[in-house]
Amino acid sequence: MLLLQWQILFAQQVTGRVLAKENNKEVPLAGASVYFPGTTTGTFTANDGSFRLDKPGPSVNKLVISFVGFVNDTIPAEGTNNKVVLKDAVTLKGVEIKGSRPDTYISQVNPLKTEVLTTTELEKNACCNLSESFESNPTVDASYSDAVTGARQIQMLGLSGTYVQSLVDVLPHIRGLNTSFGFNFIPGSWVENIYVSKGNGSVVNGYESITGQIDVELKKPERAEKFFLNLYGNNEGRFESNMLQSFRLDSSWSTMYLLSGNVMQNKMDHNHDNFLDVPLNKQYQVMNRWKFDSGKRLESMFGIRYLKDDRSAGDIRFNPKTDKLTTNYYGIGIETGRLETFAKTSYSFPNSEYQSIGLQLSYIHHQTDAYYGLRNYDAQEQTFYSNLIYQSVIGDTRYKFRTGLSFMADTYHDHLDSLLMVSEEIVPGAFFEFTYDDLHHWTIVPGIRADYNSEYDWFVNPRLHARYKISENSSIRASAGSGHHTPHILAENTFLPASSKQIIITEKLKAEHAWNAGLNYALCFLVNGREAKFSIDAYRTEFLNQTIVDLYTETRTAYIYNLNGKSYSNSLQAEIMYEPITNLKLKAAWKYNEVKTTFNGKLMEKPLNPQQRALFNAAYETPNGKWKADFTLQYSGKQKLPPFIDHKADHHLHDEPAITEAPAFFRSLGQITYMSGKWDVYAGSENIGDYRQHNPVINPDYPFGNDFDTGILWGPVTGRMFYAGLRFTIY
Repeated sequence: MLLLQWQILFAQQVTGRVLAKENNKEVPLAGASVYFPGTTTGTFTANDGSFRLDKPGPSVNKLVISFVGFVNDTIPAEGTNNKVVLKDAVTLKGVEIKGSRPDTYISQVNPLKTEVLTTTELEKNACCNLSESFESNPTVDASYSDAVTGARQIQMLGLSGTYVQSLVDVLPHIRGLNTSFGFNFIPGSWVENIYVSKGNGSVVNGYESITGQIDVELKKPERAEKFFLNLYGNNEGRFESNMLQSFRLDSSWSTMYLLSGNVMQNKMDHNHDNFLDVPLNKQYQVMNRWKFDSGKRLESMFGIRYLKDDRSAGDIRFNPKTDKLTTNYYGIGIETGRLETFAKTSYSFPNSEYQSIGLQLSYIHHQTDAYYGLRNYDAQEQTFYSNLIYQSVIGDTRYKFRTGLSFMADTYHDHLDSLLMVSEEIVPGAFFEFTYDDLHHWTIVPGIRADYNSEYDWFVNPRLHARYKISENSSIRASAGSGHHTPHILAENTFLPASSKQIIITEKLKAEHAWNAGLNYALCFLVNGREAKFSIDAYRTEFLNQTIVDLYTETRTAYIYNLNGKSYSNSLQAEIMYEPITNLKLKAAWKYNEVKTTFNGKLMEKPLNPQQRALFNAAYETPNGKWKADFTLQYSGKQKLPPFIDHKADHHLHDEPAITEAPAFFRSLGQITYMSGKWDVYAGSENIGDYRQHNPVINPDYPFGNDFDTGILWGPVTGRMFYAGLRFTIY
């Protein structure tokens, strides 16, 4: 009877082993699940793949074995020596999803219309410095301010770049003595992004934004490449090298070193007027940036930068050792030294994710020593800037605000022969900006700031920005507000000393003050299943006061006075971007600017300002990511010229002013880039069509006469140019 009972118990128990195939061999599968379906009875296999289970009842006749990554198996629930070999589950092939950010895009969250130019956009052209970074951007126009010094100026909404607030890492940078050459002094390889917004900027950043704001974001120590090198050279004899190296010292500290140098010592005179087409130049600069991040609530960044720039221009026969400040040959020499330091710190309050306080500090010392023919010029500027910002929410995140105090001390000394301009601006200020975001459609940002300027009294600037999200694919933005600008005549008009014009300031100049208002509509839509983006905007800028540089009243004199009458700019721009096939990106834009100013009591079209501009850009990248090709075509419409006397023109009498209109023209540029791992090799050409203004210097044979002028520049100075370079990156 005992033997029979043992046999019955043994018959109710199921045992076995679970195996898997590996390299065509059977191996034990530990941890496989073994259970009777429909019951709570089960177990896991041991290290040797074995299992042992008691049947919960005579009606249970199936046993299920499962393991992640294998196909489940079902066997009869009987026997004491079961062998189960599980099969691998069917593995689907991996699906790789790639997303690409456009080279240029409009920020969807910012209530201001803000275009973001990324690193890839900057690499489309021979981007040796920031002034060459806007070749494929329709919003910002960059051109030479005169025919000899190489100074580049920008325009936005048809007005001079002096009305654009130009920042570097949200700190005031390109202003005062740095206006004419500031964009030449920032290497493109140091830049991570450029943020371009039209209209008045935020009141948090200051009172100087009238037509727009450009914020240049330099590469950061904590996320920059470990090593980067860019080498560039062109057929004109210009060579440039840019390098950076970053170090992550520990979890909190990181630093980076940035070096840049360029040289141009090849004398060129393609139009045979005995004046250099491109100034001779030597420049070097070094920068060190540090970043501290506690990982909790405290962050800080600080750094120092030094720049030395030495350029000479003028007659190709000019020798500074023997001809400087003589009438032997006309020459120009400009030496610039610039020292910058900055520090930015932010602290986030505990238990409050949206409450923080930040402090921005900067100090700049700028020195320029120059001569223009027989004219001596020296200038010095020292600027200290601080900005304390507190931000928080009111109730919840729909209601945010930023408020704070700012302080700027700007000591300015500008001396050209007997003309001396000295000022010391002490400017304390306060601001408040409120943001309402309903998290669905509306974002409204009203703000106001008040600054007391020791030279010009009170500046009060209210501003309003709004965005309405019509749908997921379209939105409309509006902005209105005012801004101020303090004039620096010689620094902002380098063409004046580089001519024989007499400079007469007829009255004490006031601060410039203007209102700006604009609308923008942006839409994303599909064409043949592919995304296209369309944007159109209209802006008006109207001056209550403006510093007028009058070149109309007399050809040999530049009269400078305060606005007495109307001065305004109307700007309309439309832009479309489309990718008709994979990796082929097309961009086209058209712009119309109507700019009029009252000169000596008469409202007239502003000279040297094309009414119409257009741009077309095509960029293609091969599917394997090895090759890139970019092409840009620019169109500049007709533009009115100020009166001048040309002694070489046969159709003008000796003293008859030549009031003419510059013709419309096209300018094209292109580049091809090969990418292989850490190396990029690029080659391209600028001004492919070889179009140029053949006589950019007026009366070059009489540079010490009364009618010599280098400032009537409307077209390219140099002809077709070829370049090549390489980039080496270690991430």
